[in-house]
Amino acid sequence: MGYRLDWRLLGRDTRLLDSGEIDSGFRDRRSALEALGAFLNQFALWGRDGEADSWWAKRSEDADLTVLISLREQMPSEEQIMSDQWLVEQRERASLAA
Repeated sequence: MGYRLDWRLLGRDTRLLDSGEIDSGFRDRRSALEALGAFLNQFALWGRDGEADSWWAKRSEDADLTVLISLREQMPSEEQIMSDQWLVEQRERASLAA
């Protein structure tokens, strides 16, 4: 598992203009928060949003554009879970056969 930093660029009337991800994910929460800090330092104004693990950033007080950043823990997909379960079962069968 890991962590992802997603961003959304909002214009006037909170219209979604663009979205993406900072880097390609992070191994742990600490490294994700370090990258978030470096990203936020590019902006004159920034702060924590009302949601947990969510921040906002603007170039100036009267800027029309706002960036919303959210930190989320990446959960394994169902395919990964099933694959991991299959590997565990195969190892158990191999140890029983030995």
